[in-house]
Amino acid sequence: MADSFPPMTTHERDVAALLNILGSVIVERSGVYVSAPITSGRRLAQWLGSRNVEFDPSHPESYAEFQREVLEPNCEHAQDIISNLRKKFPNVVIDPTALKDIDSWTQDDYRYLWGKVIEQYASTVVFIDGWQYSNGCSYEFLVSYQSASNQCPLVLNENLKPLTREQGLKLIREAIHELKEAGLSTEFLERVAGQVASTALEEICAEP
Repeated sequence: MADSFPPMTTHERDVAALLNILGSVIVERSGVYVSAPITSGRRLAQWLGSRNVEFDPSHPESYAEFQREVLEPNCEHAQDIISNLRKKFPNVVIDPTALKDIDSWTQDDYRYLWGKVIEQYASTVVFIDGWQYSNGCSYEFLVSYQSASNQCPLVLNENLKPLTREQGLKLIREAIHELKEAGLSTEFLERVAGQVASTALEEICAEP
């Protein structure tokens, strides 16, 4: 089933409950949200590009290789970054990778949830290297900048340097090209890139 853009959910009550829980520990928009590629990212693009056969996640050996080459190193890198952020920031650090799988939820449900978390609770969003290859992370980048009219969060890369809209758009477009070379679908990323570009154009046109 193709990813929908923008992501929607059929679990509104679950999403509302999770948002309410966050609201009990985060004061207004003061959270530091960490956007991290886990099942995708640059490692997935490079791994798939090096394979001579299509990845079949139902095949035990193929999935074991995916875990070893993509999933585990992505998780380890994300946890290192998150651990350091918790030492540097006095604010609550929101780690989306800590949320375990929820029965009957799709990727659309998670993307919808995390988009709402950024809109409602994030004062800062940190993007871990390789985020631009991930549909979910790229959507979170879009949401971060679309929140401009409602107090845009500070957007940073993993080195805590500013990540501008123009830099992010360039990275997403480069990722689209690389993923296409690997024979992977880029429809969602292209929709994100188009929205990021059009939002920037609207703001330029609106300037006095």
